[in-house]
This record gives sequence, C-alpha cells and structure tokens, in this order.
Amino acid sequence: MMMERNLDGLIVEPTRSALPCVNIDLYLKITQMGIPMVFIDSFYPELSVPYVALDDVKAGYVATEYLIKMGHRNISGVFPHSNRQAHLRYLGYVKALTDYGIQMYDERICWYSKENMTQILYGKPLLDSLKNSTAVFCYNDVTAMMLIDFVRKNGIRVPDDLSVVGVDNSELAKFANLTSVAHPAEQLGEAAAKLMLDMIKRNVEGRNILFPPRLVERGSVKRLENV
Repeated sequence: MMMERNLDGLIVEPTRSALPCVNIDLYLKITQMGIPMVFIDSFYPELSVPYVALDDVKAGYVATEYLIKMGHRNISGVFPHSNRQAHLRYLGYVKALTDYGIQMYDERICWYSKENMTQILYGKPLLDSLKNSTAVFCYNDVTAMMLIDFVRKNGIRVPDDLSVVGVDNSELAKFANLTSVAHPAEQLGEAAAKLMLDMIKRNVEGRNILFPPRLVERGSVKRLENV
C-alpha cells in the first residue's frame, strides 16, 4: 500500500525483529525504488537500513549494574523472545553479571511471546524461577507491572522480598513508583525525522543513531545491606 503512494521517505518500526524478516522482499523493493527508509527502535540485520534506537545493550547493562550495586547477586530476567531489543537488553544483563564476576543461570531467565505473555507472566514456572532471586530485570514497564501484580498476589512483597527494574520510564512506572530505564521517545522520533529529511533533501547517506540509557530511581528496588 505504501509503495503505491508517492512517498518521499518511510519511517518504520520493525515487528518481531529477532525473527527472520518475512517481508524482506517488500523492504528490498522499497530500497530498489530509491525510497529512503529509516527504522526506529530496532532493525533487521538482513537489511542495510539505518536505524534510530535506545542503546539496548547499555540499557540492560545499566539496569543490571544498578541492581548489583544495590547488593543483589541473584538477579532474574524476563524478556520476549521475538524482539531484538529484548535480546540486546538480555546481552547487557549478561555482560553486567560477567563484569562483576556473578554467575548466570539459565533457569533465572524467563522468555515469553506475545501470544503466551499472560500465561507465562502469571504462571507457576515463573514463580518457581524467582524463588532464589532477590531482584528481576524486566524487558519493559508493562512486563514489570504484570510481574509485580502476580508476585504480590502470591505473597511476595516489592521491594521487600523482590526488587524490580523495568524499561521505558512510562507514566505507568511513575504511577507505580517503579525504577526504570528511560526511553527517549520524543528525542528518538525527532532524530529519526531529521535523519529522514537529510536523506531526502540532501541525499545524505543514513547512519545509525543510538541514545544512551538513563536510569530513573524510584521505590521498587531495595538495598541489601548484608552483602
């Protein structure tokens, strides 16, 4: 539908970016037509298209490092398996644990999909995986709030029994007093638009732009004094 319009450029947010791109033929056709294109938030490695995003590896690192500096060593992670952002945040999580000499356990990682999100985040296996953890890093604020709701219903207090960190610094996080890594939504959108205009008006070759993460501390993380 977009290719049928007289487009000067196209800004795209990839979906299921950790999976093989099923629409690669359409993207290649758009490129062959000479239509400038910019991805936001994520990218497909099969395509040489510039993208503007949060530095997700650093976001995962910053969140996990904060928990470590607050005294936590048994840190779980909850991520959707189909999003490249989640894989990169997971990589940051692993890097932080490795840099601080903390062993990572696969059983502390919970992967979910859009289709089974509710089933996984409100299921007994997740509860079991958190039994030996004092903290959890969640892919985003929505995931974090679902997890908090579930554990509280099972008698686990946040942050007294379990500390939680999310990503986005959404209005939801502010309302729920959730510590979160800020997502620079407005700045990201502005940068993507400026990049697109440069590509259209000045025929500038696109470049990748990554925004550094910023942690916003609130009340969902407890400092462990006896570590």
